[in-house]
Amino acid sequence: MRRVLVLLSLGLASMPLHYAKAESAVEPSPPAESVPEAKHVLPNEAFVRLELHFSLLTELADRSDLVPAFGYGLKGGYRWGFVGLFLQFEQDFWVGTEYEVRVTQGAYNIAVGVDFTYFEGRAHTSIAVGPSILAFNTPLDSRGSVGWFLDFRPVGFQWDVHRFVRLGLDPISFAVVAPSLDGVPLVQIEYRTTFYLETAF
Repeated sequence: MRRVLVLLSLGLASMPLHYAKAESAVEPSPPAESVPEAKHVLPNEAFVRLELHFSLLTELADRSDLVPAFGYGLKGGYRWGFVGLFLQFEQDFWVGTEYEVRVTQGAYNIAVGVDFTYFEGRAHTSIAVGPSILAFNTPLDSRGSVGWFLDFRPVGFQWDVHRFVRLGLDPISFAVVAPSLDGVPLVQIEYRTTFYLETAF
């Protein structure tokens, strides 16, 4: 009987030791691997855009009677990720203020351009170049005279308001409208603000 009690006591005494060994034998699980955040990838897409622009600040060499300008434009093209090519057409109306306030037909501008989209599609920069066509007769130039047109937009902002609708604002851009280069050149420099509605597909 004494031998049984001794063996039982030894067995109970050894139980915490075995439990500690078993507990220490369990290896800690490795930390979960951190999943990298997915980068925003701009899609390939075609787009069509309707624009409205105005300019209260202009410079017109030797022609002080033409000052403010406003107009509308259509633009269409295709984007490969952050780089896009486009074709644009616009009419630029001019406001005469020398004798009385009047709106003239201004010029028709056609251009081919490239734009760069960044900040996950929320901002862009673009430049376009092409011909400018005088849309009315002036004392020195005839309607239909052809010169050149430059449209540079350093930075613009855009917001997706629907799956197929995007609103944009180019707060300040630099345009050179020069529909006549013969004799005394008709060159108007405009500092524009442009609003636009765009559909991508």
